[in-house]
Amino acid sequence: MITDLYSLPLVAQVGEPLDENLERIVETVQFSIFCFTLPFYVFVTYFLLDALHRGIDELSTPFFRLCITTAFLDIWTLLNNYLGAMFPKWGWGTSVYLFLDSYYAHAYLYFAWASGICQAMCVSLMATNRVSAILFPNRHSRIWSSTRLRIAIAVQFLPGLLAGLATFFNETQLYRNTKNGLIPRFKSENFIAVLFVIAGGFLATVCIYLIIAYCYLIFMLRKSSNAIKNTQFHKSRAVIKKKEVKLFFMSSITVAIQISILCLVIVYATSLLNFPLDKFYLFYNAISDLYAGINPYLLWIFSDSLRKHIWHRIGWRRTWKIPTSSVVTVNQI
Repeated sequence: MITDLYSLPLVAQVGEPLDENLERIVETVQFSIFCFTLPFYVFVTYFLLDALHRGIDELSTPFFRLCITTAFLDIWTLLNNYLGAMFPKWGWGTSVYLFLDSYYAHAYLYFAWASGICQAMCVSLMATNRVSAILFPNRHSRIWSSTRLRIAIAVQFLPGLLAGLATFFNETQLYRNTKNGLIPRFKSENFIAVLFVIAGGFLATVCIYLIIAYCYLIFMLRKSSNAIKNTQFHKSRAVIKKKEVKLFFMSSITVAIQISILCLVIVYATSLLNFPLDKFYLFYNAISDLYAGINPYLLWIFSDSLRKHIWHRIGWRRTWKIPTSSVVTVNQI
């Protein structure tokens, strides 16, 4: 237990010092978005659970069940980022963090590294769900049966939680920054380098898979749309085209954020542009917030069924009727 903030070493500066105006702008915008996103994400997740509890078919598909488990991970990631990194960095609750000392540092660093892997697995599984819906439309429901869905949910979490255990093989240290805030870090720079190499390789594999999966998904949707071009199912073709565009934008946004995280890790790990660690964490935390908080907005924009259910449940537009038992296509978003 540490009782004196000034007994802690100042965080080492490598490369050019971080511009204070840039840091203030990024963190102010980041925190403002967090203050709105967290309650909004909880709001959307509540109604996803409500729809699941009420047995609404359109919102009880494996895709939306995966969205629910991803939501819990995203919310925890946001809280861990602020409770473990941003608040102590700003000097909030310093006495509490000093009292917890290494317990706090280990807990924060464990969840920070583990959640990054878990998020990548969540995106990969949702991509797999969408691809399987196109490849095996008649067997999709059996592929994502309750037993297999539980396995998929375990895959969302277990690899990251197990990989995060590696963070306990190195000692942590609380440092103070120039504003007398706290920053938890590993003592060994070599250990940090190894973690970045592993994370970079894992994220590169995930990004390659996502790009291939979504490109193939868009190709198959176009093929399906063109196949009925000269048939009498003009309305069906229009629906497919609409879903194609929605899915393209939804998936491309998620993939773009995942790739940006990979690029940031590569830039730091390869020492390109003389990127200092404090600047890396500034932008990484901002992108991590975006990655963890964008899903409720994507669901709100691209899922008509979810919006209608929420409006219906809070008493708006009561003329809308949400079916509790209906036949829904596997491509439903």
